Amino acid sequence: MLKFLILCLLGLSAFGYTFPYDEDVLVLNDNTINAAIKQYDYLLVEFYASWCGHCKQFAPEYSQFATQVKQAGQPFIVAKLNGGDQEKQAMNRYKVSSFPTIILLIKGHAVPYNGDRSANGLMNFVTQALEDKLVRVDEIDDVYKFLSDNNLSLLYFVKDSQQPELQIYSLAAKIFPNLKFGYTTSAYARKLYDVDEGQIVLFRTFEERRKEFTDQITLEKLTNFLYENSTPSFEELDNKSYASIFNKNTPALILFWSQQSQETKDVLKLIAPNIKKRITVVSVYSDNYMLNQVTGQLFINTPTFPSLYYYKTTNEVYKFDGQITVENVMRFVHGANNGKIARKQKSQPIPTQTSNVLKVVGDTFDELVLNSNKNTLVQFCQSSSSKCYEPEFEDLAKELKDNENLVLAQIDLSHNDLESVKIENYPGFKLYIPKVTSNPVNFDQEFSKENLYAFVKQNVQLTHTEQNKSKSDL
Repeated sequence: MLKFLILCLLGLSAFGYTFPYDEDVLVLNDNTINAAIKQYDYLLVEFYASWCGHCKQFAPEYSQFATQVKQAGQPFIVAKLNGGDQEKQAMNRYKVSSFPTIILLIKGHAVPYNGDRSANGLMNFVTQALEDKLVRVDEIDDVYKFLSDNNLSLLYFVKDSQQPELQIYSLAAKIFPNLKFGYTTSAYARKLYDVDEGQIVLFRTFEERRKEFTDQITLEKLTNFLYENSTPSFEELDNKSYASIFNKNTPALILFWSQQSQETKDVLKLIAPNIKKRITVVSVYSDNYMLNQVTGQLFINTPTFPSLYYYKTTNEVYKFDGQITVENVMRFVHGANNGKIARKQKSQPIPTQTSNVLKVVGDTFDELVLNSNKNTLVQFCQSSSSKCYEPEFEDLAKELKDNENLVLAQIDLSHNDLESVKIENYPGFKLYIPKVTSNPVNFDQEFSKENLYAFVKQNVQLTHTEQNKSKSDL
């Protein structure tokens, strides 16, 4: 504790903030993250939750990694932010929807980490991310090759390699690892491509093939230009756009279409350029090889063609109803953004029952739980970020299966929406009693099969108890 307090005092920044440390990990919150971004060019931040099992398991590895980074004198800071319990502004800012999520912040711009949770994986990721990615191409043949080898490339026409703006250009290259950044001092290249000294040009293989950056070179203006122009306004979904949307929680309009509904694509092509700064627009053909993955992300059990969905985040999906016209779609997007349209409720497909625990999904919760004539003990879990007590709950269900007035059920709230249910800590247990299901009985003890059994026995008149199974068997 003394070590923690000393490190807190030593963490006083030049901006008047105190950055506390947990061992060698900088501890951030909504109030200090902006100061940390100003203080440090490179921040590796883990967004975690205190109740997340994966986070708890990863914590020692992350702490050890932070110590290795400090001892090696690496040029980045290892930090963490508790986004699962209180710090929601930073969560929303960086579109974090699951835990743990690790992001490298380069001057506040996010580069997500998608590797395994290991010190080696993190070190390789950051080392590669911070490498100098600029390619110098002074010979005209090298310029040709650089542009022809890449579908998307940025070329900076500089006077010489000492141009101070190259530092900003180099930082931008780290923020866009999938974009090739080159620069040339060739006067012949400037003449050939009809550009002025100091100009930056984005060369693309889609839509308008060449986009010129004409503003003053600042990191903010250059990154905004690239965010806006480095992807097509409208395209058929592939691996790259899938990852951009669902791994980074990028808002997207997603059109499912078939040969018989090609005219709907024409509508989206008209809309896409007008909303591209804020929303990605993609189409998914009826035989697209990623169809099942997309419908799974949107919790669509059976897709129809044509149909249109607005994906804002993992937990916010909206379904368009009506004729797909420019006016109707723009009104739909505006309504979704302003809370005037109800979001689509997530539900997994209705499962085949194969165990003593009744598997419930969003679409069957009312029927199987709220409208049931039996007492129903429900385990609410989140498989994406916490433990589900599978074996123990299954064992208890097996031992109590002869009670005709009792059902043990389970629902995964990572993949199913229930607006009527609020769970503070996962997994949670509620007992629904017929005719009073609007006021379920909460199980608020430490989980064990014995405690759960005693809770059931206290609230339900069991027909098969000790006469068939002694409590010691539990």
